[in-house]
Amino acid sequence: MLIISFDAVGDGQFDRLAGYPAMSGFIKQSSVRRGVSTVFLSNTYPVHTSVATGVPPREHGLISNTEPFPARHPVWNTRESRIKAKTIWQSAREKGIKTAAVLWPVTAYSKTVDYNIPEAHTLPGESQIMANLKSGSFFLQMKLFLRHRKLLDGISQPALDRFAAACAADILREKKPGLTLIHLTAYDSLCHQYGKDAPEMEAAFRSLDNNLRRLLAAAGEDEDVLLFSDHGQINVHTVLTPNEMLVDRGLLRKEAGPAGYMAGESGCFMECCAGSAFFHPGKLSKDKTEEIREAVSQSEGFRRFLTEDELCVSGMEHAAFGFCAGEGYCYEARASGYRGNHGYPLDMPDYSVFYMTRGFGGKPGGVIQGGSLLDIAPMVKKRMGL
Repeated sequence: MLIISFDAVGDGQFDRLAGYPAMSGFIKQSSVRRGVSTVFLSNTYPVHTSVATGVPPREHGLISNTEPFPARHPVWNTRESRIKAKTIWQSAREKGIKTAAVLWPVTAYSKTVDYNIPEAHTLPGESQIMANLKSGSFFLQMKLFLRHRKLLDGISQPALDRFAAACAADILREKKPGLTLIHLTAYDSLCHQYGKDAPEMEAAFRSLDNNLRRLLAAAGEDEDVLLFSDHGQINVHTVLTPNEMLVDRGLLRKEAGPAGYMAGESGCFMECCAGSAFFHPGKLSKDKTEEIREAVSQSEGFRRFLTEDELCVSGMEHAAFGFCAGEGYCYEARASGYRGNHGYPLDMPDYSVFYMTRGFGGKPGGVIQGGSLLDIAPMVKKRMGL
């Protein structure tokens, strides 16, 4: 079983992607699901963990890409130990099946992935290579880094995906794991930088297609393959920093550093998750909290408040309230030059995703509308007899 993640390629980009040779050939071999619902909170780590477990964020515990703000440096939730539900690779390991993961979210320091090149994030001054070596399969990573290091350009894209696909292809051929997972992020990275309609996105599509071809060749025709996208992207013209509202009211202090803020005596802050944000009141009174809520409703870019169901399923029910941005806007802890983003509720227009399966018994070339990414883990487990 080979599972491939195309980060941030929404269903709206499927037809364009289908025009490239490797994807076109794979579609003819596969059963395709389009108009699929992703998972809220629709950011990379919560969604990938839902795909791996079959349960929403409130149950598996990965409710955000990063630890809650405020912090002087964002800390990413990369450690496997943060996952509170059983993953498909853990189920495979229990049956004696060898597993591999290449830049798959939330696999750092895994005790259950046999061949692991984790997606390890670093703090300023830390070495990316050392962070990976410490949190994954040391000797395997060292060998593959020395073999393929010329493909890399730091962690920039699409070079990083070329490196990841080359490593995964070697693992497939040489180690022959029973379950292999790989996360390709070129589209997500370039879309954040340029927006999904920019001419620079052509490089992302070519990269995804070339790497799909490389992976399919390494896996062989008899390998079951599942390819999915985790969330869409929305074009952004304005990045908002809602914690400035709390600074203006004297409830939050502005500080130097990447995060830019520190909580005041009340301990309140806005947790910014791109398309959505959540207000944590700390010790703030109910009257003051309601005052902040009213101010949010009148602010630029505000679309609506999140429902109780959305707060619950995302695992953010401890927030006083949540809210989402309209088209063209997103919320970040600090100012950025993003031109595309995600993290929006599932009713955002043009925000569905897709998945495709080869070898699962579906009709090759057939297209079905609807479904959910939460269907993937049970489907994989059934196919693998887990």
